[in-house]
Amino acid sequence: MNDREARRYDMFGRVQTFGRNHFADFANGSKAAGHFARLAQIVRDLTTERARQGGGTATAKQVLIDELRLDLQNIARTARAIGAGEAGFADKFRVPENSSQGALLGAADAFSLALDEADVAGKFIAYEMPATFVQDLKDDLATIRAADSEMDADDLNGVASTAAVGRLIREGMAEVRQLDAIMNNKYARNPDKLRAWESASHVERAPQREKKAAGDTLAPPPSPAAR
Repeated sequence: MNDREARRYDMFGRVQTFGRNHFADFANGSKAAGHFARLAQIVRDLTTERARQGGGTATAKQVLIDELRLDLQNIARTARAIGAGEAGFADKFRVPENSSQGALLGAADAFSLALDEADVAGKFIAYEMPATFVQDLKDDLATIRAADSEMDADDLNGVASTAAVGRLIREGMAEVRQLDAIMNNKYARNPDKLRAWESASHVERAPQREKKAAGDTLAPPPSPAAR
């Protein structure tokens, strides 16, 4: 939901509050009651779509990537210690300088294959690595790849939610326009309630950037000849 849509969403909430505060002014089944009810449903739908636009999966996956990086660093450091007595042992356990997700996943796959070789994992466990560290590494890889698939689905849902938000905002504005005509007639002789309605249905303007005063412009530095 962009800023323009968020301001209209906030206005819908104020209009709902106005309707609740003045519900006794309108008979059940009246046009006003119907428009307030439809607006209430639109706000509920907007709240749902707004939640779907969140980026929770991306945040969770980044945490997993950071943990995977630390696990690879721990394995590589232990491999170097083991390699002090076994030439070439640490060569299979090098953390890539490129820390992108693809590079880390590729390194983790390579580590996993090397650790599956006979007697290799036991050497790490002798250095107090957890007995489950190889399976933990494989589980982390599977979880990250599952998160990738979930993010792809979230992206598709996000596109659909963005379209739904736009449609719902338009529908909500249409309901408010109908209510505006009703309120101006209903409260034509009640200026206090009419002002309350106008305040509730007013859409806040976007904040404008401050313009620099003419005197605020910095003068260019003097030329060498003028010094």
